[in-house]
Parts: sequence; C-alpha cells; structure tokens
Amino acid sequence: MNAKMRASSFAVFGALSNYGIGTLREAFVEQVHAAIPRLVLHLHDEDASVRLACRNTLRQVFPLMEIEGLLALLNTSSFLSDHRSDYEDFLRDIAKQFTQHLSRVDTYMASTVQAFDAPWPIIQANAMYLCSSMLSLSDNQHILADYHTQVFGMLVGQMSRSPDAVVRATCSAALGLLLKSSNSCSWRAVHHDRLDSTIRNHDTAESMIN
Repeated sequence: MNAKMRASSFAVFGALSNYGIGTLREAFVEQVHAAIPRLVLHLHDEDASVRLACRNTLRQVFPLMEIEGLLALLNTSSFLSDHRSDYEDFLRDIAKQFTQHLSRVDTYMASTVQAFDAPWPIIQANAMYLCSSMLSLSDNQHILADYHTQVFGMLVGQMSRSPDAVVRATCSAALGLLLKSSNSCSWRAVHHDRLDSTIRNHDTAESMIN
C-alpha cells in the first residue's frame, strides 16, 4: 500500500533486466511475462512516482519480449501521457499486441482479473478496461468461453455497486467495448453451445434415470 515501496519495487525489477541475458534470459523472460499485467495496470497509478517507475521499467523489459509492436508503443503519446483518456488508448493498443503476438493471453487475463479486487479503485478500473480490451480483440474461443461471461458479470455488478466514480465510468466504457466487439457474436455462439450441451446432458441423465 506504500507508494514509495511500490515505485521502488517496480524500479528494481527494471534494473534486474540487465541480468536477463545468456543462460538466465529464458527464466527472466518468464518473470517478465508474470509481471507485465501489473506493470501495465500501475502505469496509471494514483502516485506519480509509481507511474514513472512503471514507465521506465517497461522501457527496460519490452525489448526482452522481442515484439516489435510493443517497442513502437514506447514512443507514442499515449504511453508518455498521464491523462486517463490517453492511458485507455494505450491499453487498447497494448491489448492488440498481446492478442496478436502472444500465446499466453489466458495467463494475462487471469492476472488482470485478480486485480479487480485491488485495494486502489484506479487499479480496479485499469484492470477492467484492460480485460475488456483483450476480450474485445481476441479470437481465441477458449479465452472467450472462460472469461467473457465472468468479466461481463463483474462489470455489471461493479457499475451498480462501486462507490468510486472512476470505477463506474470505466465499467460503462468497458461494457461498451465488449458489446461492440465483433467477437461478441463468437462469444454468444460459444455460450449457446455450452447451454445446448448442458441441456443435452441433462436430458440424457433423465432418460437414464427413467
């Protein structure tokens, strides 16, 4: 909860990237993937020193991921800005890179969903928008089936219950992303397939009992 400690921790992680070479590279890159969701969420932390530490650390670790599109984002105004609207633009851009170039979007999703319960409303809001951005851009049926209903339900609940304006406003924007997404049709198809399968299994079980 201490902003100074958050900033120091993110900064130290960035400094450690200097040692992510040679035989240590593969192991360190795994740690990078584990940390990326939180780095991205705290890039718009309530504390300026934390934002700066995350920005500097992302500059240090992105090259290790070897994704050209991520490196290009480091030079955009949305990455360098502290404005909320610019940050949401950045989240959509980075979600596009994640969904197009990474095979581990499901682990990113799991980590980001956990941040829905973060002790800072701004981080909750950031997590909601990042999750919705990834879902709206992903064509991975497994991810859509596992997370679309869960995230949609959490957004609806938080929009009505949260006392924080930033959370409620972000819920509304995130729901808009999901509803407008072309993948929402794919999600509905998956959802209906699951429902049909459940009904068939139920009917089969009843016939066996009878």
